Amino acid sequence: MHHHPCASICASLALCVPMLRADMLKDSPVKFPDKGALPSKYPPDVKTPRESPEKDYSIFGTPERSLAQLAKIRAEMVKGTFTPPPTDWQWLPRTRQTLTEGGDLHILAFGDSIVADTMRSAWLAKLGEAYPKAKIIGTVYVRGGGGCQHYKDEQRIQKNILPRKPDLVFIGGISQRDVGAIRECIHQLRAGLPKLEILLASGAFGSNADPRLPAELAKAPHSGSAPYGAELKQLAAGEHCAYLDMTTPWAEYLNSAKVHPHIFYRDRVHANECGEQILSQILLEFFRPSAP
Repeated sequence: MHHHPCASICASLALCVPMLRADMLKDSPVKFPDKGALPSKYPPDVKTPRESPEKDYSIFGTPERSLAQLAKIRAEMVKGTFTPPPTDWQWLPRTRQTLTEGGDLHILAFGDSIVADTMRSAWLAKLGEAYPKAKIIGTVYVRGGGGCQHYKDEQRIQKNILPRKPDLVFIGGISQRDVGAIRECIHQLRAGLPKLEILLASGAFGSNADPRLPAELAKAPHSGSAPYGAELKQLAAGEHCAYLDMTTPWAEYLNSAKVHPHIFYRDRVHANECGEQILSQILLEFFRPSAP
């Protein structure tokens, strides 16, 4: 019988992280299927609208989980800690005002399957709990392996994002090929929505880089600790976007949890529902209510 990745695992597994190797599968207590992913213990319990604007692309509503379901998942999670990322409100003044004073806030995230997982964490439901005056709606626009190199072409931003008039756009994931394509998407977004606020985030999960090995994580192309992270931060400053390094707090959580990282994965690349909640907690810390 395989342990469900969310379940508490026996102390011997939990405390024994063997010799750290580049191949996380070698010391993994979790057996992933050869094809597909481990079944979800908590399939999303909220139905949201879903459409496919073209082959390989999906657009759907979020949050897809209820607060009750989130409470169950979080109660079962192996606990960890991380240093809260700095809350970067400088380029998110309208978002901050709506959250604190009330009004409609439409958050749209686009990218790859990691972005889909991040949004499936239903962090927007928790954000609404933290800011009860705001009415938050969310939209997710994704394709497998989708980075800005895909979204900048074929009028995708003009057809699928601008008409939805989001207030805040989240761009993240592990599939960005270069910051030039991200810059191009920012320019297209702002050409149609001049007041749009944007949050750029580095990646988490997604590669064979072992989060227990900082040197290996720093080689992952999407990592906040890689040259990409520095370039993304620089791009954010130059384009007046907020920046969030998700890689570092994610790795800190996994390491402090004292279990094999795969306890938080559903396959070799993607988070399970507990792993999603790590991403949720990072975003919620970034947006945490703070004194003005």
